[in-house]
Amino acid sequence: MLNCTRFDSKFSFPITKGKPTLNKPACLLYKAREVHKAVRHSSQMEVTDVDLQDYFTTLNNLLKDSSHLSQDNVAKNAVVKLAQLEKDTLLLTTTEMMCFLDAVGTTLKQHLKGIAKDVVDASMNDLRVNTTLCIENIKDFMSNCKQELAKQADKHKQDIDEHVDIQKQGIDDHTGRNKQGIDEHVKGHKQGMDKHADIHKQGMDKHADRHKQDMDEHADRHKQGMDEHADKHKQGIDEHSGRHKQNMDEHADRHKQGIDEHASRHKQCLDEQAKKCIKGIQEQFGNTNFTETPYKQSCKDMLGDLTKYYRKRCSHINIFPLDDWAEEKLLDIYMPPNIQLMAKEKGYFKKTDKQILKYENIFLSDTEPNEQIFIQGEAGYGKSTFRAKLVMDWCTITSEQSAETTLPIDDKTTRFSSNTQMRYTTVFDDLTSLKDFKFVFHVTLRESVGQFDIEKMIQTQIVDSIYSSEDRGKAYRQLNEIMKRERCLVLLDGLDEWTGRDHHNLPTLADVHSLCVLMITTRPWKMTEAKIPDSQISKLLQLDGVNNVFEVSRKILGCRKEFKGSQDLDKKQSEFKSYVRKCGLLKHLYSPMMLCLIVHSWTNGTELKGSLCEKYSLLLECLFKKANIETSEFQEPPYRCFTETQNIQPNIEHLNRLAEAAFYLLFSDTQEKALVFTITELKKFNLGQLDQENFALKSGILSVTRKASALRSSSSFSFIHKSIQEFLAAYHIACNTNVIYDVISRYLSRHKDAYLDISQVFIFLCGLNISAANKLSGMMNEHYVRCWKPINSGLQKAILAGYREAVANQQKDIVLKLSVYYFNSGNLFTFNNDIRDLHSILTNNKSDVLYMDIYVPDRQISRTGRESASHIEFDLSSCNKLQRLELNGKGILLSDCASASTAEYLVGIVLKSADPSQCADPPPLLPSIKYIKMRNVTCSYTCLRCLFSTMLTLDHALTFDLQSIYIKCAEAAKREISAIIHKDNSSIVKIKNDNLYLFKALHGLNIKSLSLSIMQDVWNVDHEESLSQSLSSLTQLETLSIEVTYDSPGPWKALHGLNIKSLSLSLIKMHGGLNVAREESLSQALSSLTKLETLSIKVWYDSPSLWKTLHGLNIKSLSLRGKWGGLNVYHDESLSKSLTSLTQLETVTLYVQTYHQIELPQSLKYLNIYCDGFLPSKVLELVDTLPTCTQKVGSNLKLCCFLEILLVENIPLEKYTVIQQELQTRKNFTVERFQISGRKLETNFVIQCE
Repeated sequence: MLNCTRFDSKFSFPITKGKPTLNKPACLLYKAREVHKAVRHSSQMEVTDVDLQDYFTTLNNLLKDSSHLSQDNVAKNAVVKLAQLEKDTLLLTTTEMMCFLDAVGTTLKQHLKGIAKDVVDASMNDLRVNTTLCIENIKDFMSNCKQELAKQADKHKQDIDEHVDIQKQGIDDHTGRNKQGIDEHVKGHKQGMDKHADIHKQGMDKHADRHKQDMDEHADRHKQGMDEHADKHKQGIDEHSGRHKQNMDEHADRHKQGIDEHASRHKQCLDEQAKKCIKGIQEQFGNTNFTETPYKQSCKDMLGDLTKYYRKRCSHINIFPLDDWAEEKLLDIYMPPNIQLMAKEKGYFKKTDKQILKYENIFLSDTEPNEQIFIQGEAGYGKSTFRAKLVMDWCTITSEQSAETTLPIDDKTTRFSSNTQMRYTTVFDDLTSLKDFKFVFHVTLRESVGQFDIEKMIQTQIVDSIYSSEDRGKAYRQLNEIMKRERCLVLLDGLDEWTGRDHHNLPTLADVHSLCVLMITTRPWKMTEAKIPDSQISKLLQLDGVNNVFEVSRKILGCRKEFKGSQDLDKKQSEFKSYVRKCGLLKHLYSPMMLCLIVHSWTNGTELKGSLCEKYSLLLECLFKKANIETSEFQEPPYRCFTETQNIQPNIEHLNRLAEAAFYLLFSDTQEKALVFTITELKKFNLGQLDQENFALKSGILSVTRKASALRSSSSFSFIHKSIQEFLAAYHIACNTNVIYDVISRYLSRHKDAYLDISQVFIFLCGLNISAANKLSGMMNEHYVRCWKPINSGLQKAILAGYREAVANQQKDIVLKLSVYYFNSGNLFTFNNDIRDLHSILTNNKSDVLYMDIYVPDRQISRTGRESASHIEFDLSSCNKLQRLELNGKGILLSDCASASTAEYLVGIVLKSADPSQCADPPPLLPSIKYIKMRNVTCSYTCLRCLFSTMLTLDHALTFDLQSIYIKCAEAAKREISAIIHKDNSSIVKIKNDNLYLFKALHGLNIKSLSLSIMQDVWNVDHEESLSQSLSSLTQLETLSIEVTYDSPGPWKALHGLNIKSLSLSLIKMHGGLNVAREESLSQALSSLTKLETLSIKVWYDSPSLWKTLHGLNIKSLSLRGKWGGLNVYHDESLSKSLTSLTQLETVTLYVQTYHQIELPQSLKYLNIYCDGFLPSKVLELVDTLPTCTQKVGSNLKLCCFLEILLVENIPLEKYTVIQQELQTRKNFTVERFQISGRKLETNFVIQCE
């Protein structure tokens, strides 16, 4: 088909002729032939998953070709069978198997003819291989039998001796009658028993000679098919046994307990070997539907072990790790979490308010599976509990024989067991969505710090916990096969508690484990710090605690021993609700950890009122009470949160040691030891005694995990929660502020983005010691600024939370450092909280502000709550380091001075705090600003002029991006402006998009260079007059560049009478040239520019009307070019006439596609020509025309020429290099430079004019 032209019209693609190339890739027919070769001629009969998938894709695409095959029934049937084969559901019929085996038999018979006749005449090569395998097994079996028979002989020596005496005469008679057969049999087995190698060498030769005819018949029987292979192989053995049947029967009678057992075992071994051979052939050809493979059985065994492991580890949770009542069954206490979808918007992920209620919504996106899923949530918000519930749901749907009573499984299945409550909610009830995962592996990342190979993590944490050391090797191999073949879900819990090595920001899967799906839980800051590419985030979810917090509190209260079965539960729940509302604790209940703490403390008589520090102090109080019931209050509490505690003061030494350990472990050089550590580390802080009196373990602050290794058991330690360790570390910093510079400074320098990692420690420190927090915030801000990138508000969140914690603890002198600000007021509640708190922080940081991004919609959009919002003002007069300012929203008013009329605006931005007319020496305005972006912002003319004036005083580049800003006018209506304004280092101002009111704002400014991009197609009188007045007022203007999209006389009239020296015109969409009216307007404008020296024109097409506008100008330099480079000059006569009229013209620069001979003025001194691709001959033709063009140039003058030409591809460079020699032969030519580089020819030469 590849070589037959009749098929050229039968396919939708061009058929590849010859070998494929980059320009002529392989077609589907060629690829299918390569698949055929690869399958038929494989030496190892193996294919990788990737290649196999490519084979299926190629064959499917070919069979579905739209031209012909897609309508062919045979091709359609082939597509169906190919799909079944891909899914391993294709079954061969008996007829197909027989035909297949016939073909195999024919092939095998042909192979047998090539075997040497002196070994086995007419035997098949494959049979010989199988026979050799059988012989090898027989050798091993015979050797084993020899040993077994020797043992049997020893055991029954006496019986055998007696039996031999009795049967001696019979044996002699038997020997006489069958002397030849026995002799041959004894010879065949004697050497086999004495020497394993010799018996089969001589025995098989004799066996082949004796049974040549039988083997021929045996080979003929193989023609009938491989399905009869086992029977024929068995028949061959039976025939071999039959030839010695009489002898063996008599021999068996004499040695019943010996030889009979030997023959039976020998026959069974051969049968098993035959079955194995057939099974191997079946598996080799993909037919594995007849028996369950050992792999499947191993999978089934591991699946059972894994579900047992999870049911033991995940069925219960600690609702509070202090009392015996705290651990409850997961289903008794569990409440579905509040999970929301995060979507990327404007470069970063934001919550979409779309709640995730089904497992299907997690694992699928538009019916496509997600390969890497991230769930982020703050500490204690229920990430680990949700993970445990998912694991238990998977166990329920996976287990073939569950201990639970299960209804028929469908998407609405509700499950219950005899000891759990029935599920009352439909949230995450689609357990069938978990059936897609054959295995689920849960990994706690804090237990694998320093590792990055996920398979190794699973081996260490799961396989080693389930299997003994003897079975682990096999389990490791089985795990690898499962992860290769099966769709698995890998749960990685706590990315924020993990650190990789060798620049790994995420744990990694081997490429061969591509079927595995990853679900990773983490704190939000880690998503920023890890710099995870968007391509690796299939779906990002935000977990914000639980929805119905009071339902959870009721469940927790119901777990209390004193309330179980009590009729007072409703009353107790009502009292708890009143307590929460009274103390304003509702926002803290959405964290399951804090909810358990608050319920527990309240039931014990302790009420919470304030900050995080207070809550964690209470947690320490409860933990210490468990280890030591002694009570005592502080006479002078070191920190406000310790004021009413009674169990901390008696245990202050324990607290100090624990805090010291928490700090130095958290900030250790090796992050592997930060969260999980050994007893060796604990001993450094006098915490390593493992006995009943160990305060840390007895109180529950430290937890211990015993691990088994190959050599000995060991223990690993960790704090009960990372946030507990962070609070203790903050306490140590508060007591020892010198560690900020001695330890934390080095830690921040060693670990990039570590300022985010310690954000929770910083928040706690703000509530304990604000002076230390101020210092630490300065250090964190310094590192943040050093590596800051836009859309990274991680530090701001930490500073904002720290500020609120400091306020809640009634701290004074709050001077937290922050240089980058993001204000986003999407609703009124956010405005009244975040912006006001950030405004307070900014007030103390004006001199250090580098970046501000403020978004405030108008008051109507923001008014989503009952509380009204008042105006808030940001004064930028002292922001001397501010480099970037972005303002967005109709709720923002930008003014040059403070104004009282701001009721309709939520936020006011003030450039100057005082009237500059009243200041003898006003400070510079925003001296460091480099970029200003405003969208939907309202400002005044004076404010806009103030910004423009500031722009002109700066010694560095600045860009204004004005996207639909509104100018407050004297009349009632606002005027809209959109423009991009850029000033470079040399004070060149470039304005993109024109606007009447923008022109007015430019009036009278000290601008020397201005670039305008005018996009309007229709100009009214006001536009023309405004631009004219503005340009005329720019008395210092020397250079003007105008880009005009449409042909209009307005811009040209505005040029009239300017004192500019340089003008650039870009006429980018004038396809048909200038009309008569436009020509006259432009001509008059150019003629009025009496000081104009340099004129540059960029135009799409040339036209006679355009060239006429140049006539008689007094310019010295002229540049002509096309929109995209070279200009096609069709009206060379008109252009020549205009050029010769330019009597002052000294320099002409032309960018052309093809060069036409034009006349040049006598005053010309420099000619620069830039040409697109020219053949070498055309280059010489162009050069030869130049002397003709310069005949009218004054005598005794020389013309300096520069020529730049793009070389034509596929033309050898040698063709161009000879041009230099040709030029040197020209009369009156002097070549000063000739260079070819980068497919470009450049040359400078001088023509001496006669």
